[in-house]
Amino acid sequence: MDVNHMKTGVFLAVCFFFLTGAPVHVSGSDERNVEAFSIPEMTLVPAGTFYQGQVLENGFRLGYPVREVTIGRDFQMGTYEVTNREYAAMLNYALKHGLLTGDYEKNIQVRNKEGDQQVLLVLDGNFRGIKNAIRFDDGRFVVQEGKEDHPVVYVTWFGAAFFTNMLNRIAGYEGLYQLSDWSNEFGPGYRLPTEAEWEYAARYPDGRLFPWGNEFTNMEERANFDLSVGSATAVGSFEKGRSYLGLYDMTGNAEEWVNDWYSLYTERAERDPKGPVDGVYKQKRGGSWFRHANNMPFSAYRYNTNYRYTYYFDVGFRVAKALDVNGNEDQNDR
Repeated sequence: MDVNHMKTGVFLAVCFFFLTGAPVHVSGSDERNVEAFSIPEMTLVPAGTFYQGQVLENGFRLGYPVREVTIGRDFQMGTYEVTNREYAAMLNYALKHGLLTGDYEKNIQVRNKEGDQQVLLVLDGNFRGIKNAIRFDDGRFVVQEGKEDHPVVYVTWFGAAFFTNMLNRIAGYEGLYQLSDWSNEFGPGYRLPTEAEWEYAARYPDGRLFPWGNEFTNMEERANFDLSVGSATAVGSFEKGRSYLGLYDMTGNAEEWVNDWYSLYTERAERDPKGPVDGVYKQKRGGSWFRHANNMPFSAYRYNTNYRYTYYFDVGFRVAKALDVNGNEDQNDR
């Protein structure tokens, strides 16, 4: 495994951008609250080269063909999966600015108001008795008590992309997803990670099989994937499953939408691959707490695909942000 930019230091950059006025507090005996919308905690991922995909000794393929990929610049990845608290705060921000539509007041669906209107979040999601923890109540979006720090689920790919657009709005960037057709221009700012970025961050720095290393032991202490929990857990609950860089829940807990359309890997070496410009299915990464019969719940490789409008009780996301060669906020993203 050739990694040409080894770790020289890891920092956690936590940037908060608050709305004018006090945080949004939800009244009631259970003291639920949704804090002001802010940038999630981010972790530095140094640039480097790795081999995307893996073929095990028994011939089992985890992404194929294996290809050499160079990540040309440092970037940031969300330390945690986006939580119910964070997503509800974003919805309240968007609601305040007149950016939402849909039948959310009836607790059914939330849609974007501008551009091509798509379902962002399904409020009445209730698969196998597991309900969406976010709902609309008394003029605002609130979170079920005790589920504030669980990963947001029942979110579509559109809902994940919309979240990053709102991050860019409060951070002073242009939204990278064009709501007229939901294409991504890859300019400066926040967006969903590419497949290559996600896998590189999970397997950094030595091409390990899992974020924590190569050990296939004591898995119940390393990740939440339906061994006994039976639902998502608060993000960051599995300290032993933390990656080399300090990223949590890169396997298990919630599957994660990424930016790429699904396509077969090419065999040639690539630099900063972004995938095709269009397609049918979007990629998901990381596995989840729910053990699907046809997927590996603990995979740091290709996991599954789905239409952009689909939603499940175990699908969420995390965000990414590019940096320049000096580690500063990039004004000319790749």
